[in-house]
Amino acid sequence: MILLRSFINFIVPFLILVTNITSEETTEEIVTQAIVKDAEQESEQVHTSEEKDSVKINAELAVNATNTISTNNITKINCSLEKIYGPVEIVNATRLMELLILEPGPSNRSRNDKDGKQLPGTCVLVLFYARWCIFSSHAAPHFNAIPRSFPHIKAVAIDAIKHQSFNAQYGIVGVPTLMLVHNGKPVAKFNDTVYTLELFAKFVSHLTNLQPNGSLYVTSADFKGPVANTPSNEVDYCLVLSWIFIIACVLYFTSRSRWWQQFVELIQNTWRESNAQHEHVD
Repeated sequence: MILLRSFINFIVPFLILVTNITSEETTEEIVTQAIVKDAEQESEQVHTSEEKDSVKINAELAVNATNTISTNNITKINCSLEKIYGPVEIVNATRLMELLILEPGPSNRSRNDKDGKQLPGTCVLVLFYARWCIFSSHAAPHFNAIPRSFPHIKAVAIDAIKHQSFNAQYGIVGVPTLMLVHNGKPVAKFNDTVYTLELFAKFVSHLTNLQPNGSLYVTSADFKGPVANTPSNEVDYCLVLSWIFIIACVLYFTSRSRWWQQFVELIQNTWRESNAQHEHVD
């Protein structure tokens, strides 16, 4: 018994010591593995973020390159330099049709080809305006100054209200609308909401091979004409007829509605009751 107790007293502390050492080593291994795992995750996150940044930079470079290529690949129309035109001409539908008819020659035969814009041809700036429109009046002096800056472009103005035959053909939905025509074929519309000579010149230079002739300025004579800079007090009969038609439609559909019928019946019943009370008093 004494030997057995001595053996137990010796073995138990030894086992406890071995267990503590093993647990400490296991804990150190777990901590070490956790640290290594965290380090690997951080490294992966760094590489992932670097890859994302790299992809983002490459995408931005690709977009910039695409924009540069699209800007450089714009095919500018070739305006003929043979004629020098005078001031703005106010035209009617017949005169505008004459100006937009193609002249015989190679430009006429190849007007549907991709290289049609590169062939020299007549360039016409057409302003669709209305005499009563205040925005057309604001744009008038700046448009009147265009022939001085671009003498090789024919500038004409047409009243889109009086001559409506071109509105549907060229998609004119509002005034003023400035359109560039090359060899009788519409090229582009001026889409800015501010109508100034500088923006008009930028619009023309961006689409054609022409640059402004000298400095851009508007004189006092440009405010006098040909296109008037003060709106007229004309009666728009089309607008009046439109309002009459709208009011007539509203009255018709209102009279056919149940609400209107109930309202009429209420008035009739009230009138009958009032007449019955007067007869009873009499």
